[in-house]
Amino acid sequence: MEEPRRDESRFMTYYFIVNAASRTGKGKKIWKALEAELKRRNTDYRAYLTKYPGHAGELAEKLTGKHQKQVISLVVVGGDGTANEAVNGIRDFEQVRFGYIPTGSGNDLGRGLGLPKDPLTALQVILESRELYAMDLGRVSWGSEFEKSAYFNISSGIGMDAEVCRRVNAAGLKVFLNKLHLGKLSYFVQTALTLAEMPCVQAGMQLEQTEKRRIHGLVCAAVMNHRCEGGGLPMAPEASAQDGKLSICYIHGVKRLRALFLLLMLVKGKHLGFQGIELVECKSCTFWLQEPMTAHMDGEDLGDLIRVKYECLPGVLKIMR
Repeated sequence: MEEPRRDESRFMTYYFIVNAASRTGKGKKIWKALEAELKRRNTDYRAYLTKYPGHAGELAEKLTGKHQKQVISLVVVGGDGTANEAVNGIRDFEQVRFGYIPTGSGNDLGRGLGLPKDPLTALQVILESRELYAMDLGRVSWGSEFEKSAYFNISSGIGMDAEVCRRVNAAGLKVFLNKLHLGKLSYFVQTALTLAEMPCVQAGMQLEQTEKRRIHGLVCAAVMNHRCEGGGLPMAPEASAQDGKLSICYIHGVKRLRALFLLLMLVKGKHLGFQGIELVECKSCTFWLQEPMTAHMDGEDLGDLIRVKYECLPGVLKIMR
């Protein structure tokens, strides 16, 4: 006779970092429902609500620094930006079991991990998790000597897609559309506006230790860890966050009408194979730009850069799912 499975969640402490402002303020209501379920299960937990941009990273750093000699279960309740902040605050990935309950507007990380959209179901998955999913992380470095760096869960990039992220974050349109449950539409609106200007530069790209290649008229480069960014755009349809590689999708040497056509194909996930758009896989990649281009990581602005390096860190983030 099979023995009943013991509820392991009752024998460990979960540390929650909660963005109550996510989903246009509905994050607070979602957290109340999650907290009620934790109490119903008699789960030992501690909760920390973020109060300002960057706070999730500070909390993660404090928690992982405080418990340096033990493995802790760290759970983020929020959007992709909150998850990015928390991951960048972790001091030692070996000491962390990471959980994620997506409550943002884009939710590309949750989509990539196959997590439930319903927060209570996502919580149940975390509490009943028995095996850890070893997810690759990307690392982006910049500066004259690449002295600055940060991790990304989903994607990083330069050019038009980064400019779209900048405009989406700056525009009040995103907040308004989120209230109507149309948050993804803000990305499409800003893409159309950015396309009208479509900055492009001469660039050089080096994959790992291969010879540097020239790129004429680089429009954008999306360096993908997961399949989708920007609220579900399948930039790299075959990307895997467990293969030890990054997938780089870049558009170059095209005019506006051609770029528009490629973007329409991209939305459908049918953009590969057309002239002007390429996809390569690598463990590391470096870009040199003749002129500065907007850069982002997981949708967060990195400024305007002329040198940027990307690396894949295989299986470093252990996820409860």
